[in-house]
Amino acid sequence: MTTATIESPAALDVRGLSKHFGGVRAVDDCSFIAPKGKVTGLIGPNGAGKSTAIDLISGFKLPDAGTVLFGGTPLQGLPPHRISRLGLIRTFQTPREWRGLTVLENVVLARWDEERESFWRGVLGLRQAQHEATRAELAAAREILEEFGLSALRNERAGNLSGGQKRLVEFARIRMAQPNLVILDEPMGGVNPVLGERMAVAIEGFIATGTTVMVVEHNLPFIERVTDHVVVMSQGSVIANGPFGSLRSNPAVIDAYLGEMPTYEQPGA
Repeated sequence: MTTATIESPAALDVRGLSKHFGGVRAVDDCSFIAPKGKVTGLIGPNGAGKSTAIDLISGFKLPDAGTVLFGGTPLQGLPPHRISRLGLIRTFQTPREWRGLTVLENVVLARWDEERESFWRGVLGLRQAQHEATRAELAAAREILEEFGLSALRNERAGNLSGGQKRLVEFARIRMAQPNLVILDEPMGGVNPVLGERMAVAIEGFIATGTTVMVVEHNLPFIERVTDHVVVMSQGSVIANGPFGSLRSNPAVIDAYLGEMPTYEQPGA
């Protein structure tokens, strides 16, 4: 099936997205954009509809109404694997990896290739993976593991890693995949501040290599650290957007956060 493109300057353009579960309006006429080459934050209190929104964008749920444009291409109705092949990938709140494969194999297989589609459908041993992958892919994967401080773990099975290490492998896989846009779903969940800083640097690296980033996160210091602008959801709808600093005095945002927008001191302040 081919889809016609629609004029839009944004990497991601969400227009009037809605999803109801019975009488619950999980996402209700939600509209926002994620500018190309920028980091967009998506925040809001629990139950705001953030998770449902990204499920709708990435094809894991079907919307009741609305349009999702990715680089001008409508996504609604496409399954997740079709959307990922267009260059939009997303992570999940719990890292997902091929537990039985090594760290190196997990990173090598992140780069989808139509001629090696079977890689995505089964569990491969290292010998077969090395046979199928080109030397250039293996070299690229090793370089990325070095960048993320994972070289010593390259032959370790991914299922044996700690939660923080799995998250780093996930970020290494994103770098290897080179998507046009990645949606990070609560990357700071259960992560210590040192690892959080490494992830912030990794996000800067994504932008530098041409990947637009959207971050769904409750950790507001991290959001202010990494984002160019922020979209705020409450009760399924977008109630504000703009630079993080401008949201502190926004009455709708303050009300959504039960009367107080969390504050903190910037590092080194």
